[in-house]
Amino acid sequence: MVRPIWESPPNLLLWSVIHSLFILLNRSISLGVKTTNALLVALCSFFLGWSIAYAEPNADELAKTLNDEWGVIFYTLPSDQQAARFKALLPRIRQFKAKYPNRAEPLVIEAVTLCTLVAAEWSLSALSDIEDAKDLLVKAIDIDPKAMEAAAYIALGNLYYRLPGWPISFGDEDLARQYLESAVKLFPDEVDTNYFLGDYWLGEGQYDKALLYLEKAEKAVVRPEHELSDRHTKTETSKALEAARKRENDRDSFFADILPSFFKQ
Repeated sequence: MVRPIWESPPNLLLWSVIHSLFILLNRSISLGVKTTNALLVALCSFFLGWSIAYAEPNADELAKTLNDEWGVIFYTLPSDQQAARFKALLPRIRQFKAKYPNRAEPLVIEAVTLCTLVAAEWSLSALSDIEDAKDLLVKAIDIDPKAMEAAAYIALGNLYYRLPGWPISFGDEDLARQYLESAVKLFPDEVDTNYFLGDYWLGEGQYDKALLYLEKAEKAVVRPEHELSDRHTKTETSKALEAARKRENDRDSFFADILPSFFKQ
């Protein structure tokens, strides 16, 4: 069955329109300069419009798309549905990384996806995946420490804080604090930078220090471009504030799910 031209693939439709325009252009030559010029303008406008409509997304757009998809999986899906979705997302993230080798964003997104995949589904590669995630985040900081609002610092701080130390893994509470403090220095007014440093101090039993950052996180504005993650962080902030005010640190954190249970301290 022959499909109508408007249902044809974009390239076929493009060439059909080009062919028609050139036929009109050839015929217009005999009609005078004004008609020919008008068709030339129309032809140029068509190519410009087509190139804009079908242009590939740039690095910033790709980063937002992939990060948003990760967020939907992590924040909205039940844990038994996450692993398959993370696995499907990883090849696209790695294509992004290959296309933009000098950008930090694909490294951060790949690292976080690896960590949450390990949490969602244990495999024999879990330890090496966590090590790979750490290396990706360190490289991302070398490229652009401010990328994705210091997300690499936040993720590294969480890894060093939530992982056990040697000989099992590379957990280190001092390094965790340094990374989380670096994130706050770069973005002192964001909900996530303040929440995670406050959560660190809460876990250490330093309640006054925890309150300092958790109260800033509570007052921080939800960013429209990060609404899903910021609202979840706000929810966790409220729980952490309640615990800090009661001088308790035995609550469960939603963000502990970034790692499998046997890794958690």
